[in-house]
Amino acid sequence: MTFSLVITALLCFTTWMSTVHATYGPVSSCCRRVTDTKIHRQSIQDYTIQSEGICPITAIAFQTKDGSRICSDPNNGWAKRMIKIVDKKKQKQGSTSSITPAVSATSKKAPQKKCRNGKRRQGKKTKGGKKGQRKRT
Repeated sequence: MTFSLVITALLCFTTWMSTVHATYGPVSSCCRRVTDTKIHRQSIQDYTIQSEGICPITAIAFQTKDGSRICSDPNNGWAKRMIKIVDKKKQKQGSTSSITPAVSATSKKAPQKKCRNGKRRQGKKTKGGKKGQRKRT
């Protein structure tokens, strides 16, 4: 009887924990403290706004291109400017076309000269290497 009660309690606890993690995400992704570190705006790729409730503090988490994360105070002037810059960058990327231009597969050779009879002449290869150049001695 005691064994089945322990198993039932363990099963209920495991189910509850997996529901909490699925709903709120792991708590380890929260910023625990904010920093005054300022990085170049081109290094910032994205940001997330962290609110109190699930996490202990309100913060702005900036994701950098190299994969690191910087937590800033949302009332900081630098953080507010970076949010505006990232938002503008996202708008600009969203409005541009995602179509890539096609690259021509044909080679671009110099036009061949015509002979007197109208036919095209084959280029002569010299021993010096490049076409049309003589070796200087």
